[in-house]
Amino acid sequence: MTAGPLGRRHFLALATGAAVTAAVPRRARATERPLRGGVLKQIGLEPLTFDVHATASCETQLVSSLVRRTLFKVVHGARYRPSDFTLAPDLALKALVSADGRTYTITLRPDVRWESRPPVNGRELVATDVKHSLERALRKSPYAPLLGPVERIDTPDRRTVRVHLADSFAPFVHSLAEPWSAIMPPEVEDRPGDLKATESLIGCGPFMLERYEPGVKAVFSRNPTYHARDLPYLDKVEWLFIKDRPMQLALFRAGQVDLPYHDARVPRSEVSALRRASPGFPVTSWDGLAVRSLAMRTDRPPFNDVRVRRALSLAVNRKNWVAEHLDGDGAEDHGPVPSAMRQWTLAARQLGEGARYLEHDPALARKLLAEAGLAAGLKVKCTNWPGHGPEYVEDLERLARDLRRVGVELQIVNEEHGQYIRGSFLGRFDETSWGPSSIFTEVDGYLYSALRSGQAGNRSHVADAQLDVMLEAQRRIISTSARKQIIDEIQRRAAAQVYYVYTPYPRIVSSWAPHVRNYGPKNSFDRGAQLEVVWLDQA
Repeated sequence: MTAGPLGRRHFLALATGAAVTAAVPRRARATERPLRGGVLKQIGLEPLTFDVHATASCETQLVSSLVRRTLFKVVHGARYRPSDFTLAPDLALKALVSADGRTYTITLRPDVRWESRPPVNGRELVATDVKHSLERALRKSPYAPLLGPVERIDTPDRRTVRVHLADSFAPFVHSLAEPWSAIMPPEVEDRPGDLKATESLIGCGPFMLERYEPGVKAVFSRNPTYHARDLPYLDKVEWLFIKDRPMQLALFRAGQVDLPYHDARVPRSEVSALRRASPGFPVTSWDGLAVRSLAMRTDRPPFNDVRVRRALSLAVNRKNWVAEHLDGDGAEDHGPVPSAMRQWTLAARQLGEGARYLEHDPALARKLLAEAGLAAGLKVKCTNWPGHGPEYVEDLERLARDLRRVGVELQIVNEEHGQYIRGSFLGRFDETSWGPSSIFTEVDGYLYSALRSGQAGNRSHVADAQLDVMLEAQRRIISTSARKQIIDEIQRRAAAQVYYVYTPYPRIVSSWAPHVRNYGPKNSFDRGAQLEVVWLDQA
């Protein structure tokens, strides 16, 4: 049942009010009282650009979020689950939606100021800053479609932003909590040079960029004028650009760094050794949200033939993959909606016809290839960025072995990072490409980006009119139950047509130094919100 006018009008106000209460840190014991000071040392990823509106790069989003903030954010801290995407106010206090779901009135905080350095010199953040940033994101970001059908943005006064949509759009406020929709001062873009430079990394977030050493590290210091007066607790964050995985782990075990990766992950193969060497270190496993898939040029032969796509999926032994290679601690994963989004994802048995093509059936795979005129098999190039880590490289090799058994040879082409992000990650490849998706806090990010015709994230070049209608429809429905019915049908259609071959993935294992308190793994690239509530127990 679709929400009526009263429900629409107050939906976000009520949700935001609840999030405000939920976002207050809880002190279970007096000894957990936050402590101020210290330098957190974290292994991070070096961005190719600092222009968060003009790239799909997670590296840029991670670093940008420390300095630049969004209108809303999701809750962070040790008490919240990795996939708890409850919204909380950030630069905005609240958002009210009109009865028809087409106009959002956003009220800004009154106490937000930009950093106290040129060209902003500590001036107040105002509505025109938000208008400029959202319009820029709509022009430049590969994720711009996830902001919905924005027609225009008005600024009735200095603290009010009004966004007019062509139609109702259920995920709108969640998109305002993603780091790629960060708010930036117009003066930065007006300066000589461009936003790819470090000098452009000016914001109103918990930290400020103090120093950048290319290829070495970025140092962020506490922003003394941050609107959350008690935050952050840390004096500084050192974001260390160390690519070598053994070196990362060696530094972590030696106590030279506090977090061994941007999301604190450690290789599964190293967990036992870590527990023996450092028994006091917290170790936790959690479900990630980056689905792993083989994307195919479904607009070209042979992948425009559904029999070929189904054959590739049937070749993958998902049960064996999870049982033997992941020690049973992982998800077989079978579709665009990651299993960690339990509210939205369908189990394989619920996928109708598509469930058949998730089974391991090499005989049927070879039969379908023969029917498609490929009885002798085929060779296809598969682009990949190996920098995701050795675990991803091993997974691609497993996929290649499974496909080889039915006569399909993946010729793996390793790309450098910039080439991959600007090309293969956005569907610019010749035959196939393998790798993880980005991560989103709203299910629309996974569906619309990957399956809607013409979208930058549609790596398989899907052009399915039936899917397009459903993808647009689920965005317009505010009622969760009614929206889920359509999303269920989208998953069934995608599974039957096999537009991507989804592969299993392990649960992420993370660890951090025991003196790092109130740290909680989070399925988000928003490190600013995550680290602003962290403190160091230096006793």
